[in-house]
Amino acid sequence: MPEHSSYPPIGDYALISDCFSTALVSRSGSIDWCCMPRSDSDSCFGRLLDWERGGFCSISPEEDSETFRSYMDDALVLETRFKTGGGEARLLDCFTMREGGRGDPRRQLLRVVEGVRGRVDLRLLVVPRLDYGELKPWIRYEEEQRYSVIGGDGALMISGDPELVTSGDHDLEASFTVRAGERVRLSIVSVRPEVLDRHPPEVPDSDELDCRLEETLEWWRRWSSRGRFDGPDSPGVMRSAMALKALTYAPTGAIAAAATTSLPESPGGSRNWDYRYSWIRDSAFSMRSLAAIGFTAEAEGFQRFIERSAAGSARQMQIMYGVGGERRITEVTLDYLEGYRGAKPVRVGNAASN
Repeated sequence: MPEHSSYPPIGDYALISDCFSTALVSRSGSIDWCCMPRSDSDSCFGRLLDWERGGFCSISPEEDSETFRSYMDDALVLETRFKTGGGEARLLDCFTMREGGRGDPRRQLLRVVEGVRGRVDLRLLVVPRLDYGELKPWIRYEEEQRYSVIGGDGALMISGDPELVTSGDHDLEASFTVRAGERVRLSIVSVRPEVLDRHPPEVPDSDELDCRLEETLEWWRRWSSRGRFDGPDSPGVMRSAMALKALTYAPTGAIAAAATTSLPESPGGSRNWDYRYSWIRDSAFSMRSLAAIGFTAEAEGFQRFIERSAAGSARQMQIMYGVGGERRITEVTLDYLEGYRGAKPVRVGNAASN
Protein backbone atom coordinates (compact mmCIF):
# COMPACT_ATOMS: atom_id res chain seq x y z
CA MET A 1 0.00 0.00 0.00
CA PRO A 2 1.28 3.52 -0.73
CA GLU A 3 1.85 5.87 2.15
CA HIS A 4 -0.98 8.33 2.58
CA SER A 5 1.61 11.10 2.51
CA SER A 6 2.05 10.35 -1.23
CA TYR A 7 -1.19 12.20 -1.90
CA PRO A 8 -0.83 15.98 -2.31
CA PRO A 9 -3.26 18.15 -0.35
CA ILE A 10 -6.43 18.62 -2.36
CA GLY A 11 -5.70 22.35 -2.36
CA ASP A 12 -2.64 21.66 -4.53
CA TYR A 13 -4.87 20.72 -7.47
CA ALA A 14 -6.17 23.08 -10.14
CA LEU A 15 -9.25 22.44 -12.28
CA ILE A 16 -9.41 22.60 -16.07
CA SER A 17 -12.49 21.91 -18.18
CA ASP A 18 -14.17 22.39 -21.55
CA CYS A 19 -17.71 22.17 -20.09
CA PHE A 20 -17.71 18.49 -21.07
CA SER A 21 -14.66 16.87 -19.48
CA THR A 22 -12.72 17.80 -16.35
CA ALA A 23 -9.22 17.24 -15.01
CA LEU A 24 -7.23 18.12 -11.88
CA VAL A 25 -3.58 19.15 -12.27
CA SER A 26 -1.19 18.97 -9.33
CA ARG A 27 1.34 21.63 -8.43
CA SER A 28 4.09 19.34 -9.76
CA GLY A 29 2.53 19.17 -13.24
CA SER A 30 0.74 15.82 -12.94
CA ILE A 31 -2.83 15.20 -14.09
CA ASP A 32 -4.03 12.89 -11.33
CA TRP A 33 -7.74 12.99 -12.14
CA CYS A 34 -9.35 13.16 -15.56
CA CYS A 35 -12.76 12.02 -16.77
CA MET A 36 -13.52 12.04 -20.50
CA PRO A 37 -15.71 12.47 -22.51
CA ARG A 38 -17.98 13.64 -19.65
CA SER A 39 -17.17 14.81 -16.17
CA ASP A 40 -19.07 11.79 -14.79
CA SER A 41 -17.37 9.30 -17.12
CA ASP A 42 -15.01 6.65 -15.81
CA SER A 43 -11.61 8.14 -15.04
CA CYS A 44 -8.73 7.60 -17.45
CA PHE A 45 -6.25 9.17 -14.99
CA GLY A 46 -7.30 8.47 -11.41
CA ARG A 47 -4.26 8.57 -9.15
CA LEU A 48 -6.23 10.88 -6.88
CA LEU A 49 -8.07 7.79 -5.59
CA ASP A 50 -5.24 5.26 -5.70
CA TRP A 51 -1.63 6.36 -6.01
CA GLU A 52 -0.44 3.05 -7.43
CA ARG A 53 -3.38 1.90 -9.57
CA GLY A 54 -5.18 5.03 -10.69
CA GLY A 55 -2.98 6.32 -13.51
CA PHE A 56 -1.68 9.81 -14.32
CA CYS A 57 -0.03 12.04 -16.93
CA SER A 58 2.96 14.00 -15.63
CA ILE A 59 5.37 16.52 -17.13
CA SER A 60 8.17 17.58 -14.80
CA PRO A 61 11.82 18.71 -14.88
CA GLU A 62 14.51 16.06 -14.59
CA GLU A 63 16.25 18.09 -11.84
CA ASP A 64 14.96 19.78 -8.72
CA SER A 65 12.94 22.87 -9.44
CA GLU A 66 10.95 25.69 -7.89
CA THR A 67 7.34 25.68 -9.03
CA PHE A 68 4.96 28.60 -9.40
CA ARG A 69 1.55 28.54 -11.00
CA SER A 70 -1.54 30.55 -11.78
CA TYR A 71 -4.39 30.72 -14.24
CA MET A 72 -3.82 32.95 -17.22
CA ASP A 73 -5.84 36.16 -17.02
CA ASP A 74 -9.58 35.72 -17.64
CA ALA A 75 -9.13 32.15 -18.92
CA LEU A 76 -9.28 28.58 -17.66
CA VAL A 77 -5.76 27.87 -18.92
CA LEU A 78 -3.35 26.82 -16.18
CA GLU A 79 0.25 28.04 -16.26
CA THR A 80 2.84 26.16 -14.18
CA ARG A 81 6.39 27.57 -14.13
CA PHE A 82 9.40 25.39 -13.41
CA LYS A 83 12.64 27.14 -12.42
CA THR A 84 15.78 24.99 -12.37
CA GLY A 85 19.47 25.75 -12.06
CA GLY A 86 19.81 25.82 -15.85
CA GLY A 87 16.70 27.65 -16.94
CA GLU A 88 12.98 28.15 -16.75
CA ALA A 89 10.01 26.65 -18.59
CA ARG A 90 6.27 26.99 -18.33
CA LEU A 91 3.61 24.34 -18.78
CA LEU A 92 0.20 25.38 -20.16
CA ASP A 93 -2.73 23.01 -19.56
CA CYS A 94 -6.25 23.27 -20.94
CA PHE A 95 -9.08 21.52 -22.69
CA THR A 96 -9.33 23.16 -26.11
CA MET A 97 -12.39 25.30 -26.82
CA ARG A 98 -13.91 26.75 -29.97
CA GLU A 99 -17.03 28.54 -31.16
CA GLY A 100 -19.72 25.95 -31.83
CA GLY A 101 -18.06 23.50 -29.47
CA ARG A 102 -21.29 22.83 -27.59
CA GLY A 103 -22.51 20.76 -30.54
CA ASP A 104 -19.14 19.63 -31.85
CA PRO A 105 -16.52 19.56 -29.07
CA ARG A 106 -12.92 18.65 -29.75
CA ARG A 107 -12.75 16.58 -26.54
CA GLN A 108 -9.05 17.39 -26.44
CA LEU A 109 -6.72 17.84 -23.49
CA LEU A 110 -3.73 19.94 -24.54
CA ARG A 111 -0.41 20.31 -22.69
CA VAL A 112 2.18 22.78 -24.01
CA VAL A 113 5.69 23.21 -22.60
CA GLU A 114 7.39 26.48 -23.52
CA GLY A 115 10.99 27.45 -22.82
CA VAL A 116 11.36 30.79 -21.05
CA ARG A 117 15.12 31.05 -20.50
CA GLY A 118 18.16 28.79 -20.56
CA ARG A 119 17.56 25.07 -20.94
CA VAL A 120 15.26 22.71 -19.06
CA ASP A 121 15.29 18.91 -19.42
CA LEU A 122 11.90 17.34 -18.77
CA ARG A 123 10.32 13.92 -18.50
CA LEU A 124 6.86 12.99 -19.70
CA LEU A 125 4.97 9.98 -18.34
CA VAL A 126 1.57 8.90 -19.65
CA VAL A 127 0.11 6.15 -17.48
CA PRO A 128 -3.53 5.71 -18.53
CA ARG A 129 -5.72 3.46 -16.44
CA LEU A 130 -9.28 3.16 -17.71
CA ASP A 131 -12.49 2.40 -15.80
CA TYR A 132 -11.31 3.98 -12.54
CA GLY A 133 -7.93 2.27 -12.63
CA GLU A 134 -9.23 -1.26 -13.06
CA LEU A 135 -8.32 -1.63 -16.73
CA LYS A 136 -4.77 -1.48 -18.07
CA PRO A 137 -5.24 -0.36 -21.68
CA TRP A 138 -4.12 -1.78 -24.99
CA ILE A 139 -1.60 0.72 -26.36
CA ARG A 140 -1.01 0.65 -30.12
CA TYR A 141 1.45 2.64 -32.19
CA GLU A 142 -0.46 3.98 -35.17
CA GLU A 143 1.83 6.27 -37.17
CA GLU A 144 3.52 9.67 -37.06
CA GLN A 145 4.08 9.65 -33.29
CA ARG A 146 0.46 8.75 -32.69
CA TYR A 147 -0.66 6.17 -30.15
CA SER A 148 -4.11 4.78 -29.45
CA VAL A 149 -5.13 3.80 -25.92
CA ILE A 150 -8.06 1.36 -25.92
CA GLY A 151 -10.06 -0.58 -23.36
CA GLY A 152 -13.74 -1.26 -22.67
CA ASP A 153 -15.92 1.51 -24.07
CA GLY A 154 -13.19 4.15 -23.82
CA ALA A 155 -10.28 5.19 -26.00
CA LEU A 156 -7.74 7.99 -26.25
CA MET A 157 -5.60 9.23 -29.12
CA ILE A 158 -2.24 10.55 -27.90
CA SER A 159 0.04 12.55 -30.19
CA GLY A 160 2.37 15.54 -30.24
CA ASP A 161 5.99 16.61 -30.49
CA PRO A 162 7.75 14.37 -27.93
CA GLU A 163 9.23 11.11 -29.22
CA LEU A 164 7.02 8.86 -27.16
CA VAL A 165 8.02 5.25 -26.55
CA THR A 166 6.20 2.47 -24.78
CA SER A 167 7.21 1.66 -21.23
CA GLY A 168 6.14 -1.87 -20.39
CA ASP A 169 2.88 -2.85 -22.03
CA HIS A 170 0.57 -0.09 -20.85
CA ASP A 171 2.49 3.19 -20.46
CA LEU A 172 4.20 5.83 -22.59
CA GLU A 173 7.19 8.00 -21.77
CA ALA A 174 9.50 10.58 -23.32
CA SER A 175 12.42 12.78 -22.36
CA PHE A 176 12.89 16.13 -24.06
CA THR A 177 14.55 19.52 -23.71
CA VAL A 178 13.16 23.01 -24.20
CA ARG A 179 15.17 26.18 -24.65
CA ALA A 180 13.98 29.76 -24.63
CA GLY A 181 11.30 30.28 -27.27
CA GLU A 182 10.80 26.57 -28.03
CA ARG A 183 7.55 24.67 -27.58
CA VAL A 184 6.73 20.99 -27.07
CA ARG A 185 3.09 19.92 -27.27
CA LEU A 186 1.07 16.89 -26.17
CA SER A 187 -2.49 16.20 -27.30
CA ILE A 188 -4.88 13.69 -25.68
CA VAL A 189 -8.22 13.24 -27.45
CA SER A 190 -11.17 11.16 -26.25
CA VAL A 191 -12.55 8.95 -29.03
CA ARG A 192 -15.03 6.10 -29.19
CA PRO A 193 -12.98 2.90 -29.65
CA GLU A 194 -15.03 1.70 -32.63
CA VAL A 195 -14.57 5.10 -34.30
CA LEU A 196 -10.86 4.92 -33.61
CA ASP A 197 -10.69 1.61 -35.49
CA ARG A 198 -12.71 2.75 -38.52
CA HIS A 199 -12.04 6.47 -38.84
CA PRO A 200 -9.13 7.59 -36.65
CA PRO A 201 -9.15 11.37 -36.12
CA GLU A 202 -6.68 13.54 -37.94
CA VAL A 203 -3.63 14.41 -35.90
CA PRO A 204 -3.21 18.20 -35.65
CA ASP A 205 0.29 19.47 -36.35
CA SER A 206 2.22 21.81 -34.07
CA ASP A 207 0.94 24.98 -35.73
CA GLU A 208 -2.64 23.81 -35.38
CA LEU A 209 -2.14 22.97 -31.70
CA ASP A 210 -0.75 26.47 -31.12
CA CYS A 211 -3.80 27.93 -32.85
CA ARG A 212 -6.09 25.84 -30.63
CA LEU A 213 -4.35 27.14 -27.54
CA GLU A 214 -4.87 30.73 -28.65
CA GLU A 215 -8.46 29.96 -29.63
CA THR A 216 -9.07 28.56 -26.16
CA LEU A 217 -7.62 31.64 -24.48
CA GLU A 218 -9.80 33.87 -26.65
CA TRP A 219 -12.91 31.77 -25.97
CA TRP A 220 -12.57 32.08 -22.21
CA ARG A 221 -11.72 35.78 -22.38
CA ARG A 222 -14.83 36.47 -24.45
CA TRP A 223 -16.89 34.54 -21.92
CA SER A 224 -15.31 36.39 -18.98
CA SER A 225 -15.99 39.76 -20.62
CA ARG A 226 -19.74 39.20 -20.18
CA GLY A 227 -19.40 39.37 -16.41
CA ARG A 228 -20.43 42.51 -14.54
CA PHE A 229 -19.14 42.98 -11.02
CA ASP A 230 -17.37 46.03 -9.62
CA GLY A 231 -15.36 46.30 -6.47
CA PRO A 232 -12.16 45.06 -4.87
CA ASP A 233 -13.41 41.45 -4.88
CA SER A 234 -14.04 41.41 -8.63
CA PRO A 235 -11.10 39.10 -9.55
CA GLY A 236 -12.17 36.48 -7.00
CA VAL A 237 -15.82 36.71 -8.01
CA MET A 238 -15.00 36.27 -11.69
CA ARG A 239 -12.68 33.34 -10.98
CA SER A 240 -15.43 31.70 -8.92
CA ALA A 241 -17.86 32.24 -11.80
CA MET A 242 -15.39 30.52 -14.10
CA ALA A 243 -15.21 27.53 -11.76
CA LEU A 244 -19.02 27.23 -11.95
CA LYS A 245 -18.85 27.48 -15.74
CA ALA A 246 -16.24 24.71 -15.75
CA LEU A 247 -18.66 22.47 -13.86
CA THR A 248 -21.44 23.13 -16.38
CA TYR A 249 -22.29 20.44 -18.92
CA ALA A 250 -22.60 22.40 -22.16
CA PRO A 251 -25.19 20.31 -24.05
CA THR A 252 -27.84 20.45 -21.30
CA GLY A 253 -26.98 23.43 -19.08
CA ALA A 254 -26.69 21.25 -15.96
CA ILE A 255 -24.09 22.14 -13.37
CA ALA A 256 -22.31 19.46 -11.36
CA ALA A 257 -21.67 19.88 -7.66
CA ALA A 258 -18.02 18.85 -8.10
CA ALA A 259 -15.59 17.34 -10.60
CA THR A 260 -14.61 14.49 -8.25
CA THR A 261 -15.91 11.51 -6.37
CA SER A 262 -15.03 9.95 -3.02
CA LEU A 263 -13.17 12.86 -1.45
CA PRO A 264 -14.13 12.82 2.25
CA GLU A 265 -15.74 15.87 3.83
CA SER A 266 -13.23 15.47 6.68
CA PRO A 267 -9.92 13.52 6.79
CA GLY A 268 -10.59 9.84 7.36
CA GLY A 269 -14.35 10.36 7.19
CA SER A 270 -16.84 8.21 5.33
CA ARG A 271 -18.97 11.02 3.87
CA ASN A 272 -17.27 10.74 0.52
CA TRP A 273 -20.04 10.65 -2.06
CA ASP A 274 -19.93 11.05 -5.82
CA TYR A 275 -20.81 14.69 -6.45
CA ARG A 276 -20.41 14.78 -10.24
CA TYR A 277 -24.16 15.29 -10.66
CA SER A 278 -26.59 18.18 -10.57
CA TRP A 279 -28.35 18.83 -7.25
CA ILE A 280 -31.32 21.07 -8.01
CA ARG A 281 -31.16 23.19 -4.84
CA ASP A 282 -27.39 23.74 -4.86
CA SER A 283 -27.25 24.33 -8.59
CA ALA A 284 -30.09 26.86 -8.35
CA PHE A 285 -28.03 28.91 -5.89
CA SER A 286 -25.05 28.74 -8.24
CA MET A 287 -27.03 29.80 -11.28
CA ARG A 288 -28.70 32.64 -9.39
CA SER A 289 -25.22 33.92 -8.54
CA LEU A 290 -24.12 33.68 -12.18
CA ALA A 291 -27.22 35.54 -13.37
CA ALA A 292 -26.59 38.31 -10.82
CA ILE A 293 -23.22 39.13 -12.38
CA GLY A 294 -24.31 39.00 -16.01
CA PHE A 295 -24.16 35.34 -17.03
CA THR A 296 -27.87 35.05 -17.79
CA ALA A 297 -27.46 32.46 -20.57
CA GLU A 298 -26.15 29.94 -18.04
CA ALA A 299 -29.05 30.62 -15.69
CA GLU A 300 -31.59 30.23 -18.48
CA GLY A 301 -29.91 27.04 -19.66
CA PHE A 302 -30.13 25.53 -16.18
CA GLN A 303 -33.79 26.49 -15.88
CA ARG A 304 -34.54 24.65 -19.12
CA PHE A 305 -32.53 21.66 -17.88
CA ILE A 306 -34.75 21.46 -14.76
CA GLU A 307 -37.94 21.78 -16.79
CA ARG A 308 -36.93 19.03 -19.20
CA SER A 309 -35.58 16.68 -16.54
CA ALA A 310 -38.74 16.98 -14.43
CA ALA A 311 -40.97 16.57 -17.52
CA GLY A 312 -42.40 20.03 -16.91
CA SER A 313 -43.87 19.01 -13.54
CA ALA A 314 -42.76 20.21 -10.11
CA ARG A 315 -44.37 17.11 -8.61
CA GLN A 316 -42.03 14.86 -10.58
CA MET A 317 -38.86 16.76 -9.72
CA GLN A 318 -36.03 14.82 -8.05
CA ILE A 319 -33.42 16.28 -5.75
CA MET A 320 -30.70 15.50 -8.30
CA TYR A 321 -30.07 14.34 -11.87
CA GLY A 322 -27.20 13.23 -14.01
CA VAL A 323 -25.74 16.08 -16.04
CA GLY A 324 -27.47 14.66 -19.11
CA GLY A 325 -30.81 14.60 -17.27
CA GLU A 326 -30.55 10.96 -16.19
CA ARG A 327 -33.00 10.10 -13.40
CA ARG A 328 -31.47 6.84 -12.16
CA ILE A 329 -27.80 6.97 -11.19
CA THR A 330 -26.67 3.56 -9.98
CA GLU A 331 -24.24 3.70 -7.07
CA VAL A 332 -21.47 1.12 -6.76
CA THR A 333 -18.48 0.74 -4.45
CA LEU A 334 -14.99 0.20 -5.90
CA ASP A 335 -13.30 -1.84 -3.19
CA TYR A 336 -10.08 -2.30 -5.15
CA LEU A 337 -9.17 1.40 -4.85
CA GLU A 338 -7.41 2.69 -1.75
CA GLY A 339 -9.25 6.02 -1.77
CA TYR A 340 -7.83 9.51 -1.31
CA ARG A 341 -5.42 9.27 1.64
CA GLY A 342 -6.98 5.93 2.52
CA ALA A 343 -10.57 7.21 2.77
CA LYS A 344 -13.09 4.44 2.19
CA PRO A 345 -15.41 3.57 0.58
CA VAL A 346 -14.75 4.73 -2.97
CA ARG A 347 -18.12 5.32 -4.59
CA VAL A 348 -19.23 6.08 -8.14
CA GLY A 349 -22.82 6.95 -8.88
CA ASN A 350 -25.21 8.25 -6.27
CA ALA A 351 -28.21 6.45 -4.81
CA ALA A 352 -29.71 9.75 -3.65
CA SER A 353 -31.21 10.07 -7.13
CA ASN A 354 -33.68 7.27 -6.33
